Amino acid sequence: MSVADWLDSFAERVEGDGFRLAEAAAVARYMRLYGASSGSFVEGRRRDDQELLVLDLLTGAPQRPVYPILRLERVGILFSGPESAPLVTVPRDDFPDTEHQHLVPQGCPASLCIDDRPWGEARLTWTPAELIERVLSWFRRAGRGELHDARQPLDPLLMGSHLSFFIERAVLEADPGDLIAEHDPARRTLLRVTSAAGRGFPPNAEPFSIVSYRVPPDQMKRLRWAPDNVLALCTVLGERGIDLPGDLGRRIGAWFAQGAFWRLLGRFAVIVEMPIVSPRGEQQEGLDHRAFVTASHAGDIAVALGIAEKAPTGVGRVGYAKLIAPKPSVDTAALAAMPVQAAEVHLAFDADLAARLAGRSVRDARKAALVGAGAIGSHLADDLAREGRFTWAIIDNDRLLPHNAARHIAGNAQVPQFKAEILAGHLNATLSGPPQACAVVANVLTTGAEAAAVNQALDDAEVIIDASASILAARHLADHPSRARRFSAFFNPAGEAAVLLAEPADRSVSLRDLEAQYLGLVLRAPHLETHLGKAPETVAYTGACRAITSRIPQSRTAILSGLAATGLSRALDGEAGAIAIWTLTPDGNVRADTAVPEPVGVFRVMGWQIAIDEGLVRRIYSMRKAQLPNETGGILFGLVDIPAKRIHLVEASPAPPDSEQRPGGFVRGVRGVEELMDSIRRRSAGQVRYVGEWHSHPPRSSARPSCIDGEQIDWLAALLDMDSMPALMVIAAAREFSVIFADQRAEPVSRRDAA
Repeated sequence: MSVADWLDSFAERVEGDGFRLAEAAAVARYMRLYGASSGSFVEGRRRDDQELLVLDLLTGAPQRPVYPILRLERVGILFSGPESAPLVTVPRDDFPDTEHQHLVPQGCPASLCIDDRPWGEARLTWTPAELIERVLSWFRRAGRGELHDARQPLDPLLMGSHLSFFIERAVLEADPGDLIAEHDPARRTLLRVTSAAGRGFPPNAEPFSIVSYRVPPDQMKRLRWAPDNVLALCTVLGERGIDLPGDLGRRIGAWFAQGAFWRLLGRFAVIVEMPIVSPRGEQQEGLDHRAFVTASHAGDIAVALGIAEKAPTGVGRVGYAKLIAPKPSVDTAALAAMPVQAAEVHLAFDADLAARLAGRSVRDARKAALVGAGAIGSHLADDLAREGRFTWAIIDNDRLLPHNAARHIAGNAQVPQFKAEILAGHLNATLSGPPQACAVVANVLTTGAEAAAVNQALDDAEVIIDASASILAARHLADHPSRARRFSAFFNPAGEAAVLLAEPADRSVSLRDLEAQYLGLVLRAPHLETHLGKAPETVAYTGACRAITSRIPQSRTAILSGLAATGLSRALDGEAGAIAIWTLTPDGNVRADTAVPEPVGVFRVMGWQIAIDEGLVRRIYSMRKAQLPNETGGILFGLVDIPAKRIHLVEASPAPPDSEQRPGGFVRGVRGVEELMDSIRRRSAGQVRYVGEWHSHPPRSSARPSCIDGEQIDWLAALLDMDSMPALMVIAAAREFSVIFADQRAEPVSRRDAA
């Protein structure tokens, strides 16, 4: 059939105002009265209940269009009633293949995709003028090569089936053999496709005889016309390297041999996976999946292929008998008489599809260990898994209690299961295919028999995410010998902010370092004064004195977890580290505070490690420069881990106002010191404490401690001895920077030696 034949099928002429469909009449009236600048009305036609408006439109094509669009194109707009969108066709046989055309059977005119909205939504604002403008816009963009998307719509027009097939990628990839389609119990038009291997005919499955094929990229050609009969389907697949008649002959022969006679009575369907090719022949990202469904039995196709014949009535169980000697030729007329319809194919939601929907070309197949499957941990894992991230080991030994359901991906029915098992099961149920997550029911700090499973999960991981909200756990993970890159995500105590700490890919800055720099950011930013210091609202969930939990609504948990997941994804895709705080303000806005992780210098002495980042060193030298030629100094604040013998310097104060600052000496004052220490303690929730003193030396002096410095060290030693800590002093000279610890000068070491 040619396009002219299709046009002639609308044999009845519509004269004047004789249109029966209001939409068709409205467009005809618009073009007659107001459409002169867009084109002209040619004629109206009718076929049964459909009406066709034929227009000549001025396309605005440039002098040298990217596609051969004519300056005047004849267009047919097909109306089928108020419940169907108008269909825009171009009734010329040589109309070019472009992006944004519907897939139609050969012989039907090209059909333009002018609107991606559902008709129920589009009709709310539909007018004849808008319709004509959308058609003209399509032509203008085609002429300039601006249609872009090379994908063809998944729903071919004029031949679509009401059926939808759902299939897992693993089923297609494991064995492109015989498949079974089982109806969804709620809707008979939805069919879930599974392998027929080792199965009989399921009780709820309509007998579909389904076969699947994969077109290799080197055999792929652009699919412009949709096959509308079995012979055309054989031709389309043959052009792409698939011998459908020959393959079906072998398959049907096997069905006879296996006694799978029910398959001969099944409706025949083919599922094809094809690379996407643009109109210019360029292969695009992704794959296209299409199903072609017949109303014919597989046995009828076997007869047309000459490998079976219909059995006389009452003979045999299925009405078909295999021929001992196949016929020498295929009955092409019989195959051409078997209509084919296209049906939707929906691949199950697996990690590959998740990645593409999230905007990435491939999934992130790295192994991740998540420590903490509570509120933020469960949401982080859920978000990242739905973006095609990771295979997961979930480490947690807590059980889900009723109050946890307020801010967890789990529900009341899962109380009191282990959170790790709940989350692993949830991820595996969310994504199709092989299991993506396993549970390690153990405390990450355990030293018992469970430690082996925990260490194995951490050693195997390429990414470790701490969502435990535990300082002990975060520091333990920072020190673990695993080579994985570490991340930490948590809420502030009041549940108003989310925090993300991300190590750089080379791990040159550890979670311990990031913890110190994050606290430094909190101490320096005035608007973060209550970030850690604001007490959360709490509620008791049992009668026990320690059984309290914070009042944090799930809506806030979801927002903050999503922000943390977004930041984590961004960090995962790059090499740099990150420190980020997202705070929800009372008016519903989000304030973001970020800091670039600074390189860290490490000093070692007497079995202790003292770490100081370059940002703090710069701030100390800035205070020194501001007071030259005088010496100056102040107080050092830091994080102390006595069991690990580690000090991370966080901040240094300027000299109190009553300090003595001279070219030859410095005596720190005391005015405001107590208030400063209280503020630091409050703003850091007691994590940052006084750890020592710093001072500068004048120009041309070294950073070696003077006699006066020795006296100060003795004073510091007496002061800090009450806390079982040696004295710590930092001296900033013009070209030297010294760390004095317990009257010994600490030596700088590399990060590798410090690890």
